[in-house]
Amino acid sequence: MKIKHLIFNHLFLYSLIVHTNANASDCIYNIYVQTGNIPYAATTSNITIFLNDATKAELPVVNLRNWGLMGSTYHYFRPGEVDLFSMKGPCLRASVCGLTIVLDGYDSWYCEGIEITVVGFGKSCSQKHFVVKKWLDVNAGTAVIIQDDCFIDNVPRSISLMNGY
Repeated sequence: MKIKHLIFNHLFLYSLIVHTNANASDCIYNIYVQTGNIPYAATTSNITIFLNDATKAELPVVNLRNWGLMGSTYHYFRPGEVDLFSMKGPCLRASVCGLTIVLDGYDSWYCEGIEITVVGFGKSCSQKHFVVKKWLDVNAGTAVIIQDDCFIDNVPRSISLMNGY
C-alpha cells in the first residue's frame, strides 16, 4: 500500500511539474504497461508505441523506458509487473482508440495489456484499456502488434478504411 501511495504522489507531482511547463495544446499521457505473469515474459528490448485516434492522427512514444517514472536504472517489463510511464506531447484530435506496439531488440516479450489515460488543460480526460495478451518476438517475425478499436460512423476504422470510407 505504501508503494502505491508513493507512486501516486510521485505521479501527481510529476504531472504538476510537466503541466506547468506545458502549453494549452499539450496533453499528459500516462501509460500503464502490464507484462504477463508467465515464464520468459520479461524483456530487455526497447519498446515503442504509437497512439492513434479515429482521425488517423498518431503520436509516437519512442522507447518507453525513457518515460518511466521509476528512473533509468529500474528494470522495466518484468513478469507480472505493471510499469508506469508518463510524457507530455501534443493532444490528439480525439480520444486514443488505436495502438501499435513495436519490440526493438533481440528477445521476446509477453504483453498482457496497456492502459492510456490522457489529460489536458480545458480538455476532457480520456482513458483506454487495450487487452493485448500476445507475444512480441523479434526472432519469430512478430515484433509488431496493432490494435485498432477506432470507429468511423459506427464502423470499425479497420473495416471502413478497406471499404474506402
